[in-house]
Amino acid sequence: MAFLLFTAVGIGGGGEAAAHPRPPRPTALQAYSERAAERSGAAGVSGAPPAPELVPLPARAFDAPIAAYRGYAARQLAAMAVPLAQLRRALAADQRGAARAAWEVAYADYLHLGAVYGEFGALNSAIDGTPGGLPGGADDPHFTGLHRIELGLWHSAVPPHRLLGAAAQLTANVHLLRRRLPYEQITPLEYATRAHEILEDAIRDLLSGVDVPWSDAGVLATAAGVSATHELITTLRPLLDGREDAIEVLDSALTRLDGVLATLRRAHHGRWPTLAQLSQREGELLNGAVGAAVEALDQVPGALETKLPPAIPTLPKPR
Repeated sequence: MAFLLFTAVGIGGGGEAAAHPRPPRPTALQAYSERAAERSGAAGVSGAPPAPELVPLPARAFDAPIAAYRGYAARQLAAMAVPLAQLRRALAADQRGAARAAWEVAYADYLHLGAVYGEFGALNSAIDGTPGGLPGGADDPHFTGLHRIELGLWHSAVPPHRLLGAAAQLTANVHLLRRRLPYEQITPLEYATRAHEILEDAIRDLLSGVDVPWSDAGVLATAAGVSATHELITTLRPLLDGREDAIEVLDSALTRLDGVLATLRRAHHGRWPTLAQLSQREGELLNGAVGAAVEALDQVPGALETKLPPAIPTLPKPR
């Protein structure tokens, strides 16, 4: 399974990536090797691999964290059934305000998955895809799911009941995802890498507003991504304990981010503000806290490496 699909709950819609392809990220192993090469400090080093600062973990060490995550993801998908039912009822009654509220809960529930949604290719695109990259844009018949309903509820004059078909298809796709979840394979490298990619995606797709152009729900979506990140780190904590200072740095950065989010919610009367409702100072605080958390989370893949770095090639000596 191509685990890095994760398009967070990546978070983000599958269609936008087609319009603006991302440069390939270095794998955790590549990053580990690059740091090892830097520490060696010389170009003419022997081809023997550098002595690792941490003993690589056996792949089986990830069995329990991944199993715990599967249980969490199954519960999230089950919980999503409630707001989806509320959404369909509100749409049938042409109650736009109630439908928007139900959509926000369903969207946040999906983003709480964090580490799974990108794994399912076309199915994830049907649930959380954006119109970017589709030939017909927002009018393309393949633009469906959460963001098709978002467009209809916030940026369209059509009556809400016209979205019932899209809501029914969304419900069916979420049910299918729930059925497929137990059978999808997740590798240790994919799982460790996703721990920091969730909030990277939040900065690129959610705090920028790219994935939520109509509802402007970037703060709500980012908060859901933070919750998903906490869940992944909780499952990985037994492995991270004692691996340099990774868990201590993570705890500090995530605690600060939690505090910023709580302050924002209190300042906006217990609701998540839209991106437009953030003051300049609030926006700076949130972006800074998320950025610091991403930097801290970047340690996770290297701290949880399962292989030794490759040998550093021996460069020919100058004549």
